[in-house]
Amino acid sequence: MDLKISRFGHWKEPTQVARIESLGITELYICTRPTRDEGGFAEQAHSMYNNLFQILSEHGASSQNVITEKVFFSDVDRQFRKLKQLRKHWYSRFLPTAHDLPATIFLHQPCCHPGRLCELQAYVLLPTGDDEVKIRTLDGTPELVSGKVVEYRGMRHLYLTNLTGGKGTDGLDFVSQAEDMFGRAETLLRKEGLSFRDVIRTWIYVNNIERDYADLNRVRTKFFQQHGVTRLPASTGIQGATYPKERGCAMDLYTLTANEPVEIEVIHAPTMNEARQYGSSFSRGMKVVREDLIVAYVSGTASIDNKGNVVHIGDIENQVHRMLSNVEELLAAQNITPNNIVSLITYLKEPNFLDTFYKIYEEHSFPKDAPNTVSTADICRPEWLCEIEAIAVVPPK
Repeated sequence: MDLKISRFGHWKEPTQVARIESLGITELYICTRPTRDEGGFAEQAHSMYNNLFQILSEHGASSQNVITEKVFFSDVDRQFRKLKQLRKHWYSRFLPTAHDLPATIFLHQPCCHPGRLCELQAYVLLPTGDDEVKIRTLDGTPELVSGKVVEYRGMRHLYLTNLTGGKGTDGLDFVSQAEDMFGRAETLLRKEGLSFRDVIRTWIYVNNIERDYADLNRVRTKFFQQHGVTRLPASTGIQGATYPKERGCAMDLYTLTANEPVEIEVIHAPTMNEARQYGSSFSRGMKVVREDLIVAYVSGTASIDNKGNVVHIGDIENQVHRMLSNVEELLAAQNITPNNIVSLITYLKEPNFLDTFYKIYEEHSFPKDAPNTVSTADICRPEWLCEIEAIAVVPPK
């Protein structure tokens, strides 16, 4: 069948969904929110999961098809235990054990919308043809680290989430935690016959990014050099914390391997220089060409020029314009438009930038119905006021 992409919902509504139907597989990128941004955390989280399960039902999916979750908290230390109970309540009706829960990161990154205490993004995959789809939970992951392996049509997708370094109370400094985080990732990948050289996309959350980002870059660059990682993954490096919040950093990652060669290509934009030129070891984006579709992973992108300088310091309107223009240029180089976007996360330094962001977002003709969480986070340079990441999908050539 031909690739079919459809989107549902608006950023003002409780749910947004992008549905991608390809060769015997349907993928859903879902963003769910509380129906009302009022009341306590338990009430909002219950509403958020009610909306998730309603969307799953509407699209012919079940909890067993949820591969990953990214849960955004306004106060992860206070809210984590309640979320854990609510999540168990919703999933236990359909999943045999807690071991089968989606791979999830519990992220302290408050939503920008006033009164909203939580939000959730989920990735869902369900078979719609005759091909067998195998979904397996990784065994032996430490603490709250979780992982999923999904295999179909000769491809093996691996998702690792909530990777941290050390325990929250063991006194490790940031560098030691970051080294341990990358080391744990490599260990878990090797158990699956993989390595960091197979990683396509990472998301790295740093509790104090303005203080520790330079150390993260040094640790990451050294790790990549030691492990022969020359195809630098697409990546987001942003302020955020997991549970317990005192940990210095956390990471999610995604890999793809296949029986037949898959074209995986670093993508560039003429309006930005390469991040490695200023000591940050990641690519601006990554394109994956599969037999059924092409996926473009756009790294965290800000108001930067082709010399690596911050553009429009102190000016949120023009920083948003430049940020979105950079995304447009990255996609345009691959003959992709913003209308092909199926998932977004936007980071604003101040929540009161929200209305400005949406105004300019619509001026650039980015899709109103693309799933998008807008959270509050410091960016890796103090002069940056905003950052955005995206996933876009188009038919194969």
